[in-house]
Amino acid sequence: MSSMRKVAILAGTAAAILMAGCSASGSMTGTGAQSATAASGSRATGSGGTASSSTLTSPEQVCLQAFGPAVLLDWTGGTVAQFRAYQYGGPRATFPLEHAFPGVPGSTPGAWCGTKEGPQTTRWWAAVPGHKPVMVITITGPGEGVKRGYVSTPPYVP
Repeated sequence: MSSMRKVAILAGTAAAILMAGCSASGSMTGTGAQSATAASGSRATGSGGTASSSTLTSPEQVCLQAFGPAVLLDWTGGTVAQFRAYQYGGPRATFPLEHAFPGVPGSTPGAWCGTKEGPQTTRWWAAVPGHKPVMVITITGPGEGVKRGYVSTPPYVP
């Protein structure tokens, strides 16, 4: 595939995802984007510990359990319902997680996890403790493949 075609595909995907992400707010929207505090079901302590209850697991811990520290770049909280509602693209939206985690209640907390897949490439996953992570999207471009740690939103193309 030519580099011009790759750029055109990336630009089209970026525009569609960006437009979908523009409607995000602090509450659930059609895009599945939500504020990190509301999405996480718990608060990360910054040190990888849990919040006030030992039964809650931070998004960072969920991602570390799923992928280990060697490839983990980014994380933020989410719920199974938010994972299932996440969309990108258009004019016909893609819902990559529409059927993720069958039988798991929508209120179950989990995490969005970004892993390193190569130079300038981040692969995003939805992870729930006790279940195999599900791949969401792979984003390649400037600024990707770089460790950021906690991020405030689910994956999107900048």
